[in-house]
This record gives sequence, structure tokens and C-alpha cells, in this order.
Amino acid sequence: MKINFPLLWAEVGVRYEITNTVLNPLIENLNALNKTLPHYDKLFKTTDYDLFFIISATQEYKDLVKGPLASSKRKVVNFSIFIPYKTFSCYKQQMFYVLDTLAEGMIFVFNKYKTDPLGIKEVFETLKTLIAKDPERYQKWLKDLED
Repeated sequence: MKINFPLLWAEVGVRYEITNTVLNPLIENLNALNKTLPHYDKLFKTTDYDLFFIISATQEYKDLVKGPLASSKRKVVNFSIFIPYKTFSCYKQQMFYVLDTLAEGMIFVFNKYKTDPLGIKEVFETLKTLIAKDPERYQKWLKDLED
């Protein structure tokens, strides 16, 4: 199973500065955990599928997680994680809030499917430590190497 955050969706007037500098190591380290959801392993008859978490920023409080939306044909499972909008005085505080909310949403999904979320929180905490040491680095977008 491959975890990804393919889409950042925000309502008008809502904005979080989530860069690929934050998302790339997050995706890489989450996938290094080699997690799967047995329910979808069985449904798709494989562990080769995508687990997508759509990051959604919202003005009003909604459920933390919506989904799943699954496609057997494409072997993909989509969940949306809703991050209630708040303003912050610095990038580090904003990213800590975003990352904590994403971790909570992912752990909720793994628990819902009775799958041990061990390691997920640690991946987020490690990234938060790196951001705390050099927030300016993580605030910048890196050009895609594949272009």
C-alpha cells in the first residue's frame, strides 16, 4: 500500500502553507512503515494499492475524517481529513497544527480498520522536529525533480 496526499483543498479565504518540502518526507517516511489495511488487502486481493488522504481546510468544524471512497478498478482508497482553519503568527506553529491534525486523522483511519497505527505519530513528530530546527527551509517549495 502506498500512502499519498494527492490534493490540498481549501475553502475560499482559508489557506495553509503546506509545501512539497513538508509533504515529500512525510510521504516517504509513512510509506517506509509498510502499513496496509487488511480490509482493502482482502477487497483488492493485493497490497499494491493507493491510500490517499485529501487535505481539506475548512472554516467550519466538520468531521475530522470523511470517507472512504474506494475504487476496486483503480485500486485506490480516498479519505478526506478536514483541518479547521486557524491563523498563526508563525509558520512553525501553523505546520505543527496541520501535522497534528493529519496524524490524528490517519490514526483514526487505521484504528477504524483495526490496524495498529504504530509508527505514524513518530513520523509526524520527527518531521515537526525538523521543521522546528529550520522553518524557513520547509516553508519553501522545491522544484519537482521529475520536470
